[in-house]
Formats: sequence, C-alpha cells, structure tokens
Amino acid sequence: MAAAPFTETTIFKGQRTGESIQLRLTCSDVTTQFATAPDSNTFIQLPADQNWALIDIIVVTGGTDTTQQQVFANSRNTGLVIDNKSNLNTANNRQFQQAPVLFKAGSLLRLQQVT
Repeated sequence: MAAAPFTETTIFKGQRTGESIQLRLTCSDVTTQFATAPDSNTFIQLPADQNWALIDIIVVTGGTDTTQQQVFANSRNTGLVIDNKSNLNTANNRQFQQAPVLFKAGSLLRLQQVT
C-alpha cells in the first residue's frame, strides 16, 4: 500500500504543577521512521523542572502501512507500544487516558513507526 502520512497530538501533564504540554507531530507512515515535530526535530525534549505523564495521544486518521509506534526514552526502547487505531480522534477511550505513563524530568523521547 502507499504510505499515508498522518498527524497526532501528544499531551503530557506535569506531575508537580499540573501544567500540560501539547505537541503536534507528523508521522510518515513508513516503518522505522520517527514522528516529527513542526521544527523538523524527531526528538521530544521534556522540560527538566518536573516529571511528566503521557496522558493522551490523539491520532488523526492513522496510516495505511504502519499501525503502531514504539516509544524510546533516552535512546532506550521503553517497551511501550502505541496502538494508532486505539488512539484515533474518534475513539471514546484512548490508550493513555486511564493509564498515563510517567517519564523522568528532562527525558528525551522518540516515537518510531512499526507495522
């Protein structure tokens, strides 16, 4: 199938202050490629002032060649797999809304497309 790039919004919440960060990412829908921020960076640098919880990922449409994303933190595979279909913007209950995932302050994250 032809790759169909898509966008997603990734939302983190600070554990100390409760502030939130929303990042709009573009996913290429090509296996092994990383999600890209508007500044063309493939890394998500979390602020170093507090720990951050991944509380939601909202995928718009989703790809045709890839169905999941692996999460890397500080160059290590976390074992966390994002299921794109479960996180579509039309889904009532997305993957991280009920079970947020905590990352240490200052973590450097990457989201890699997989089949």
